[in-house]
Amino acid sequence: MKKFNLLLLVLVFFQNGFSQETDSNTVAHLKKIYNSLEYNTIAFNDLKEQWIINDPVFIREIYNRFVVRNAFRINDKKVTRDYIEQKTQDIYEGNILIEVRKRYYDDEIEFFAFLPEEEINQPNPKFTFDPFVDGFYLREVLNDKIYDKVRNRDYYYDNLTKTDYDVKTGYYFDLKLNLLDPEIMYWNTTSNSRNKYLLSIFGKWGDERIMQPGWYANEYIVGSKVTFFSNVSNNPQNYTYSVSLGTNFPASQPFIGTPPAKPLYVSGKALYVKISGDVMKYIDESLTDFDLSIESKYTFVDNTKALDYGKYLTKFDFYSNKTYFIIELKKRNLFNLFDFGDFELGGGIGSPDIHHLQYDPASAKISDLDGTKSLFSKFSHFAFVDFGVSRTGGLIQHNLNTLIGYNVQGGFGYFGVKIKVMLSDTFGFDIRYFNTYGVDKKKYEPWRYDSFLVFSPILRINY
Repeated sequence: MKKFNLLLLVLVFFQNGFSQETDSNTVAHLKKIYNSLEYNTIAFNDLKEQWIINDPVFIREIYNRFVVRNAFRINDKKVTRDYIEQKTQDIYEGNILIEVRKRYYDDEIEFFAFLPEEEINQPNPKFTFDPFVDGFYLREVLNDKIYDKVRNRDYYYDNLTKTDYDVKTGYYFDLKLNLLDPEIMYWNTTSNSRNKYLLSIFGKWGDERIMQPGWYANEYIVGSKVTFFSNVSNNPQNYTYSVSLGTNFPASQPFIGTPPAKPLYVSGKALYVKISGDVMKYIDESLTDFDLSIESKYTFVDNTKALDYGKYLTKFDFYSNKTYFIIELKKRNLFNLFDFGDFELGGGIGSPDIHHLQYDPASAKISDLDGTKSLFSKFSHFAFVDFGVSRTGGLIQHNLNTLIGYNVQGGFGYFGVKIKVMLSDTFGFDIRYFNTYGVDKKKYEPWRYDSFLVFSPILRINY
């Protein structure tokens, strides 16, 4: 009889244990099925409508509904009366707020949580109670009237909804209207499903790195450029290489003023070439975000006809830059400055030549007054550094750079800032200011030592 009772007791024990385990498994299984009924939109959490209820009277009303329904939980367990009274005191003092988030595809609430005021905007906030992630159960606790009031936001609240400003690179058409640096993409193609070749027309007005600003250069370079992306990217700086070919055209000064006694003029037809790319990674895969550029202008046909200088009736002297060479290496994304952008640092050498020429309308000839000098002695060499902050995403994009250079032979230097700001990469402006220091004004013409400030609005259309 004792053995029978012991056996019965063991059977009852295992049955209860099995029943509890079965109930626990059933609840977990049912919860899994219930959660799977809703389409998961976790990838859109940062774009869902979110706000903080900070209306003290409305918070008390909501809090009281939870107390009446005994709906508060911590780690899925009911809270004690003492804990409720403790948090009620925080409610009296206005230290508890409510965070709310709607579902992405409709107007229902998918997240509802009480939290202390100091936990707002924390990466991992400590909630006062377990958050509610079931809008239907939340409606049952609050009743329809209060639930609809929460959704409609008829109270004091702080909006936390993120606005997505996604700037994309146009690979089919890109029109950049900027007088200082225009570019119009007119054709694109690909050799496989991942890369992209972009062909565009570009313009160039002067070059600050060799202290020949467009303000005095009387020259505008126009040409065509091909840019290759081995992998299409939303960041236009992530190109693999770019090759530009162009030629120069005479351009008038953008202001009315007294020209220098010996101005800077275009004296022939030139070929412009620029090659740039992220080539350092081919040396070592860890050397990324380096931009190496080699740029040159070479005058291959000199102006010799009277027609080229026909408006002048008397003999006059002028200067001309026929050739220059620039090499620059820039490291992008050196370190992040939070929302301000990424720091970048570059440097290089620029070598322009300057020819002192004279035009005689009587003989229709151009003479080189420095003809006794060798070709290489006409070159001067600039060493420069370029550093600043660049931001390519978000609502506002900008490039804020400082350029400092030094002329080795002349013993003088220059400095300046370049500011380019865009709104949604569509509207913006480009401002450039430069000045020199240590220049002998009796020795050089104004285009060597004068300061200049240029400005251009920007309109960009791309898709």
